[in-house]
Amino acid sequence: MADDPEPTSIKHEILDKIAALVAAAFGLVAALAWNDAIKALFREYFGPADQVGPMIVYAIIVTMIAVALTIFVARAASQAKTMLGKRDYKCALCKFKTYDESEFLEHLSKEHSANGGKFISK
Repeated sequence: MADDPEPTSIKHEILDKIAALVAAAFGLVAALAWNDAIKALFREYFGPADQVGPMIVYAIIVTMIAVALTIFVARAASQAKTMLGKRDYKCALCKFKTYDESEFLEHLSKEHSANGGKFISK
């Protein structure tokens, strides 16, 4: 059973989950630190925290910032994943170059279909 690929994938999944939990824990600690800092800032400008009005304003502002940052981080992560997944496709027979595999294959079939398979260069 040492050759079974399943334990390896479980180990990888466990490591991924542990890494995600550790990152989430550090994120929570950072969020709590920022929470205290922002509360102190609001106390400085709006008065004590036992007043309902300033706390509602605080909650609304923090929520808006959290939503904006969540959208920003999600877009940045999506762009990073896209950039990591890109690969240069270069034709060895001409100067054609693209990042799109289907476009590259279409070029090969239309331009070089009779050239014996010398298509890709690195």
